[in-house]
Amino acid sequence: MKKLLFIVNPTAGKKKITGVLSGILQIFCAHGYAPTVLMTAKSGHAVELCRDNAKDFELVVCAGGDGTLNETINGLLDSGADVPVAYLPCGTTNDLANTLGLSTDLLTAAKDAVEGNDRFLDIGRFNGRNFVYTASFGAFTKASYGTPQSVKNALGHLAYVLEGVKQLGSIKPVHVKVKTEKDELEGDYIFGSVSNTTSLGGIITIDRELVMLDDGEFELMLVDMPRNVLDFSKLLNQITTARFGDMIHLSSAASISIQTGEDTDWTLDGELEKGERTFEIQNLHNAVRIRAPGA
Repeated sequence: MKKLLFIVNPTAGKKKITGVLSGILQIFCAHGYAPTVLMTAKSGHAVELCRDNAKDFELVVCAGGDGTLNETINGLLDSGADVPVAYLPCGTTNDLANTLGLSTDLLTAAKDAVEGNDRFLDIGRFNGRNFVYTASFGAFTKASYGTPQSVKNALGHLAYVLEGVKQLGSIKPVHVKVKTEKDELEGDYIFGSVSNTTSLGGIITIDRELVMLDDGEFELMLVDMPRNVLDFSKLLNQITTARFGDMIHLSSAASISIQTGEDTDWTLDGELEKGERTFEIQNLHNAVRIRAPGA
């Protein structure tokens, strides 16, 4: 039988993995895989588990949220093993899973993990740290790492919305200078992201025709600071309809240099990256193979 490493975050997404774990293992076994299950016990644990074990397996599967996927892929890159990774999304938002068309029904996702096809996925390098699908700063980004896990488990995606609403009164713009191989921008922005996904926080959606996961480029989004009520209304309309206009700047690039006027915190795949003022972001083209249905 083929060997499968199964890394599980048992606390992700209302602990939904616990009720279907045996069914998932049965699916793996029925498809000719001998699974080894390793449970994460702390932040960063999936990095260690994958880094230390991936080379001995023919497929790595992780179950958890986007943070678990980030850790697993970082561990895979550290290991140097040429092994595909599959993802069973059981977190709160699951942005990349939505982009890849992965099912949130874990039994269906488990079947896709062993029946799907591999596709290449670009990975980001942010000041020496890897991210899988997004690096972002500004409005609402604190919601991803500032919301307690117990609240996420109880309220699901609503937890992020409520935490974001609490930030509305304290939103202030960040002065940003951006340089890519194609363009230079400077302005005051309330939100910025460098991403490889069609979904950001489950709130902002980018047209699928604009996002290629393996084209060697990221999508750069910068959102202007609203100056009055009319601007704010216009911005909300552009976000909710995904029809970006003069307040939301969207472009693509492989290499992005960013300078901010003050120390600025970012989130990488939902996890906090403490503030600096200078940021170098590179696209690692086709860095990993990820399993997806119908790929």
